[in-house]
Amino acid sequence: MRTYVSTIGYYDTRVVRPVLNHGLNARDKVVLLRPYNDDDDGDSAVADVKQIFSELGPNIEVVVEQITYDEFHTAVMECTDILAAAKGETVANFGGGPREIFLAFTVAALVTTDHIDTVLQFTDIDEEVQELHLPELMTSLPSKTDQTLRTIARLDGDTTLPAVAERSDQSRSTVGRHLDELETAGAVETDKDGKTRHVELTLGGRLQLFRRR
Repeated sequence: MRTYVSTIGYYDTRVVRPVLNHGLNARDKVVLLRPYNDDDDGDSAVADVKQIFSELGPNIEVVVEQITYDEFHTAVMECTDILAAAKGETVANFGGGPREIFLAFTVAALVTTDHIDTVLQFTDIDEEVQELHLPELMTSLPSKTDQTLRTIARLDGDTTLPAVAERSDQSRSTVGRHLDELETAGAVETDKDGKTRHVELTLGGRLQLFRRR
């Protein structure tokens, strides 16, 4: 089972295309986020989405969640609660819509990355479906890993464990432990090529470093 949580504006395509590209099965659920006092154009787009998905199968549920758009903190918490409550594989889709909800949904997605399996968007310029990888920003990195993280950045963000150990004048075992912690926190990604452990700085890791300037 999948739960799609999506913003929606006046165009059903921005919801329908990402969902169909990613896959839609019986018992999947599509949650549409709209203002609590929706207008006719928004209602029309929602109706179109419901009609399209109903034609694909009777067991696909489409529901509308009303968001308190005129109170930012409330909108953020409402979006956060919806994402956290989603069942099964959770897909967040940035499908346009009012800025008041779009921004709140963006903040909510950034703080619930552990609840979200996939992030999609239908681009304005190229009109293509893209999969995004949101940075992990909520995890606090241990201070003892700071030197290792900065060394990875100085090595252009793509290097190896031995190179980090040599450049930072730390033992390989120490750097290895740091990489374990940094990877758990979403700051780096590592993989092994033979016996050599490669490491790459993630967007989350780069943003963590930016905050430490």
